Amino acid sequence: MSLHEVGVNVHDAYGAGASAEEYASAFNGLHDDFNDVLSSASAACADDPKVGGWSDYGEEQAEAIARVENHGISLAENVQGGASETANVDSQASEVYNSTDVPMARPVNIK
Repeated sequence: MSLHEVGVNVHDAYGAGASAEEYASAFNGLHDDFNDVLSSASAACADDPKVGGWSDYGEEQAEAIARVENHGISLAENVQGGASETANVDSQASEVYNSTDVPMARPVNIK
């Protein structure tokens, strides 16, 4: 590929998006799991000397954990959306290039 060309393997890009979606699904319920661990830790430390601040800490972390869940889902959507847009652009370009009499050096991504 020359220095002025850009290429995307649409199939591989969409597959990477599907993998990201699979990873993101593991983030679902992360906040609930964190609260369960926090609750267990609090119960384990219930005897003297008593340690406090568990609920405040959990509330402080809730926003960060929600962002992790949302970022994982956004990653998957963005990668799959990029692959879809690339395929769409390539399909539109192929229609234009197919109407010319000049042969292409290699096929356009159409899958």
